[in-house]
Amino acid sequence: MNFDETNVEHLHVQSFQTMDLFTLNHGYLSRLPAGLYRVTDYCELDVMVTESQLGRLRYIDLTLPLGVYIEGQLLFLYDPYRREIYSTQTRINLDKRRISTVDFLSAYSRDFHDPDSFSVKKENLFNLPSESNWREFGLPKVKSASSFISRLLTLLDVSSFQVVSKKNPFLSEFKKWANQTKREYNIEHHGKMIWSNDYTVICNLSNTSESDLLQLVTMIETSEELEEFRFLIETEACILSLFILGDLKRGYGIGVFQYEID
Repeated sequence: MNFDETNVEHLHVQSFQTMDLFTLNHGYLSRLPAGLYRVTDYCELDVMVTESQLGRLRYIDLTLPLGVYIEGQLLFLYDPYRREIYSTQTRINLDKRRISTVDFLSAYSRDFHDPDSFSVKKENLFNLPSESNWREFGLPKVKSASSFISRLLTLLDVSSFQVVSKKNPFLSEFKKWANQTKREYNIEHHGKMIWSNDYTVICNLSNTSESDLLQLVTMIETSEELEEFRFLIETEACILSLFILGDLKRGYGIGVFQYEID
């Protein structure tokens, strides 16, 4: 079963903005016929799994083609070059369901390579527990960092963000943006000394459109006086803090997750 020789012209095509196995859990796997499935990437992966096991697969290299067969019949084929699924099943409307943050974290992240100098500072600044877990994942080289980050925040269902800032033009720009987009926010004095000019801004981002997020991220990216900022993601198990580090335009960007449970 050579991927290059597989004829997919007769298959229905289903394209996704972001393709991942976890997306298939929403409405797709439940419609597959019962039985044992052969999952192969035509390279190293070649396993037999049940339907429930298929939905729990992790650490799949999605730079490789991925085929799922039952009794020798191809059910769907993932094409990594086009980032599309070719399926023998009827086209399914997935209603743009997104990958869950926990799945994303478990599948794509690795141990944070520089926890000491970074995490201690963040723990002190944001009052995070010292026993926090820290994980990182690579970010691609992009032309527009703000546009990419805003799409990532939408994908990961970011619920709020927190920034430590000095009293500067960012605060007035932020207030204007929050009022225009009708976002709930709170600004508190942050510094330990009463004369400190440090402020903590907390803003609810639930149900914020991608275009509004783009405006916010652009403000953050272009501000030269911001001290620190993080995005918060609420899950059933915990609250994750997401930090964006490095230079995405040069290909050195990484995302760093902080969370409090194993």
